[in-house]
Amino acid sequence: MEPYRRSTPPGSPRSWQLAKIALQLLSLVSCAIVLALSASWTWEDGSGIGILTIPISIATAAWTVAELITVFARRRSAPGRGIHPGAHVGVQLIIFLLMILALFYSSMLWRSVRRSIGPCNDWARDPFDPDYVYLNSTGTNSDGRYISINGFYCPEDYREKVNNPAFQAAVQALIAFCALLWAIHFALFIRACIETQRRNREPPAPMMYPQPMWPAPYGSSHPYGDPYGGDPQRRDASKEMNYA
Repeated sequence: MEPYRRSTPPGSPRSWQLAKIALQLLSLVSCAIVLALSASWTWEDGSGIGILTIPISIATAAWTVAELITVFARRRSAPGRGIHPGAHVGVQLIIFLLMILALFYSSMLWRSVRRSIGPCNDWARDPFDPDYVYLNSTGTNSDGRYISINGFYCPEDYREKVNNPAFQAAVQALIAFCALLWAIHFALFIRACIETQRRNREPPAPMMYPQPMWPAPYGSSHPYGDPYGGDPQRRDASKEMNYA
């Protein structure tokens, strides 16, 4: 019996395995909420609110489902083991960077809504172009009195949308759940880095396997070599017994 070496991944504490599954389930629920909010307002008015959040939430949910399926499939052979942590390092890094992009997009959307409420409600609508509102302001400078006209693009349907409490709540919810998803996948990324480092430092476990049977030398009639060990007297005695 001669040993060969096979890498055996170190096991994670059961408390972390349960915490990881809980985080992934929370991520899956959050992705469903972000997807539902984005899709409902995108399909309702075609505003494109989900142009980033929809594909990002779908990709995140798909990876999370793949991890949960892997853990479930290995529940007997390797309890708690999912996809290789090295793969998690790369994918979780991409996910939490995409979540930063989705969070920035949602925050800018909320900023646009807040900036639009005042002009859309308080400024006068342009009689020549109803999609615009304007505000006249007067003042004085070194040359005398001047008049300034400020215009703002605000169609009537957009004014109704930014004043809609449901739309405002949806944008705020997008910000909250994108921030939550960023925190979840940042934590999973850090843990994947730790697990990968532990796996790389773990010495491979020695395993035993039986010595293989080598074929007989050329010219030998026996499939596994000379059974008499090269002794001609033993060979001749065996032949005499066969003839008898």
